[in-house]
This record gives sequence, structure tokens and C-alpha cells, in this order.
Amino acid sequence: MLDTQNRNKIRLFTPGPVTMSTRTLAIGASQLPYNRTEQFSQITFEIIKDLKYIFGTQGDVVIFAASGTGAMEAVFFNFLDQSDKVLIVNGGTFGQRWVDLCIQHEIPFDQISLDPGQPILLEDLDHTLSTQEYTTLLINAHETSTGMIYDTKAIGELTQKYGVFFVVDAISTICADIFMMDKWHVDVSLLSSQKALALPPGLSFLALNKKAKLRLENKICQSYYFDIKEFLTNQKRGQMPFTPVIGHFMMLHERLREIRLQGIDYFVSHHSKLAEYFRKGLKNLPFSFIPTTPSNALTAISCPKAIDAFDLVTRLADDYNCFV
Repeated sequence: MLDTQNRNKIRLFTPGPVTMSTRTLAIGASQLPYNRTEQFSQITFEIIKDLKYIFGTQGDVVIFAASGTGAMEAVFFNFLDQSDKVLIVNGGTFGQRWVDLCIQHEIPFDQISLDPGQPILLEDLDHTLSTQEYTTLLINAHETSTGMIYDTKAIGELTQKYGVFFVVDAISTICADIFMMDKWHVDVSLLSSQKALALPPGLSFLALNKKAKLRLENKICQSYYFDIKEFLTNQKRGQMPFTPVIGHFMMLHERLREIRLQGIDYFVSHHSKLAEYFRKGLKNLPFSFIPTTPSNALTAISCPKAIDAFDLVTRLADDYNCFV
């Protein structure tokens, strides 16, 4: 058993929230500034510049006071309508979330259903895109529920080939895995604050390229709060259309500065080394790895029959304050 001091320390080994840096925590405990000032506008400009850097885009980025699911729904409000025909890659809980949103918004769709941890067969996707007139492809770069990372680069080449609008939920992969929005022909990509960015939940980010902006101009947004055109207009002056999560903005500003100073490649490499170290330690234990191609962000395993997964998770939390 751990001593009292160590036992009381929370150890987060979850996809998010995760352990935050000391500097970020200190900023979160500070007095909030007033946001309708030139100084805050300058902070917003710097945040947007650094967000473009981690997305790998020359396009625009908007910031929502919402979870990642809010950013996912913003895609439907701003870019899709019932004239679209959507194809979804559904490999788990968050692929299913795309499906649920299509149903909620009455958007016509088909789905490619994958077994947990199985890859997308590119030849099958190529065939499907070639035989149907799909307008949009929705995927999760990393299916968090299974730990599986998909070949977004290769999929992007297929969407480019068929002229399909390509939307990628990159919420749990950016800063943990390589992600290059522009080079991979991604039109819209999403991120949220509590994953590899290592911030509290409550912010989500939507990056869009020129193709997406053209589509945006031809759509009537069905939401007051998630109207991207309003965000883009206000961000020109370094402001949000509504009250931002000011404390989160200040922590985000510091966190992005840390990433910029050390370089995104450093953070991806760091996550890769930690993942490799942990998986190496598991190889001599009776667990099975679920994904064929795992993300650096997390390690998904299945337990043998002799080990109850729920009991294991509960004991780690109760006895060691360790959350997995």
C-alpha cells in the first residue's frame, strides 16, 4: 500500500482529463481578467495562431465554450443539411456519436461498421466512395473507446480523389499523434481541451480550410450559439460572440506557449515513448491489446477471464487513487 501522502495524490491515466502542468494549474488559480479589452484580444490572437500550429493548418480555427461533442454538433449546424449524403466510419462509441448526430439532424447517411480495434480497409472505402454519390465523410482519427488510430492521411487522399468533404474528429489524437490537417486534405477537424492538450474540460476547437469556408457561406446555420460565421467575425477583433470561459482561455494561452516553445514533435515523441514503455511492461502480463494500430494517446486492453476488469479498475481507484 502507498503511504498517506502518496495515496491522497490523484493519478490520472485516463484519456481525459489528464494531469495538468504546474504552470497551467497556477494560472487556473489566479484572478480572472476582464475579457473586453485590447489585452485579452491580443491573447486571443496568439491562441488562434498557436491552435493553427497544432492543427497543422493555414485555415481558420474557432473556439467554443463546449465539450468536444459540441464541436461535433457544430459541424451539422454549419456544414450539413438534408441534401447531403454522408458516409460514417463507425468503429466504436465515438463513431456511433456521428451516427447519432446524423439521426438527430435527419441527415441521410450510410456507415461502415468496424469490429473494435479493427482498421479501415482502404480498398473497401475506395470502392464505397466510387459507387455512391457521397458528399461528406465523417471519421474519428482516433476511436478513443478502442484505442484505434486510423490512417487519416490515406483516407484524406481518397476523399481528395472523389471530391468528398472530409470531417475528422481529432479530439484525442492531436498533440499525442502526428496530425497534419492541410497536408492530409482534411476540410474540418475538431479538438477539445481535456485530452492531450492537458487542460480542464470545457473548450472545443473547430478548424476549417478554404473549402469548408465556401461551404459555410452557402449554408444557413440552424443554431444561434454555434454559428461559426459569428465566431469568425468576432475573432477578427480578438473577441468571442459570447462570454468566453476566461480562466480556460488563460490556461490555454500558457499551455499552447509551452507546446510552441518545445515543438509539437517533442510532445508527439513524448507520448509515443510513454506508450511504448507502458505496453512493453504489459507484454509479460495476461492482457490482450485491442487495437491493431494503437494511438499514442492511450492503451486499450482486454482482461483474461480470471481478472474482472471492473474490479481491477475499482481497486486501482480505491487503494491507489489511480484512475484508468
